[in-house]
Amino acid sequence: MSLWSLISGSSTQSTTPYTSATYNAAIAKLEGQSSGATTPATTDTSTVDTGVSISPTAQAAAAETADHAKNFTDLANEIRSSLDTLHAAEKAAGKPQAANFSQLSGRALSAVVLNQGNQFTPAEQRAAKTVLDQQTKNDFASATSSGMSMSSLSSYSQSLVAQYDAMSAEERQARGWTSQFRDNAAKVVSEGSLSLFSQVASSPSSSPSFGF
Repeated sequence: MSLWSLISGSSTQSTTPYTSATYNAAIAKLEGQSSGATTPATTDTSTVDTGVSISPTAQAAAAETADHAKNFTDLANEIRSSLDTLHAAEKAAGKPQAANFSQLSGRALSAVVLNQGNQFTPAEQRAAKTVLDQQTKNDFASATSSGMSMSSLSSYSQSLVAQYDAMSAEERQARGWTSQFRDNAAKVVSEGSLSLFSQVASSPSSSPSFGF
């Protein structure tokens, strides 16, 4: 699945409600132009039923793996190109379409947040950072859905350590996750220390504050 399809929400797995045929035709035309194709694309292949269903979780894992292997500058340029394609398509379709950052990998979102090449707007940076922060909040809420116990906090902290170790330096920076953050998470697992959660309210539905 191409990066622009994730951003535009043209995938059948997307939660974006806008699926205008005019918009899809504009995207197809732009793709044909960029690839040098001589025959106009008339079919939105992202909506063709192949009989195979790929879960959003599997798609996210695949995107994370693929983006992790990419050069960070190249990834940022790819995202910028996809966003430009989206904006050109919405202009051709005559209807506004907000970029859907929710399906991008953590590394792709980090490229937008850090904006090392100065190619993303402040609004795009804020949208990407909001998605990163929401991912952390959702993970915490899921881990403590049955109650905020030492066991649930330890399990969640262990997952944070694993995530931190697997992330690139750029993604850690974009999330605001420092080596001290990792050490505190590790202490929850090894020592039962709750320093990482010192700012968490007593309600199980509360979200952690990790300084970002």
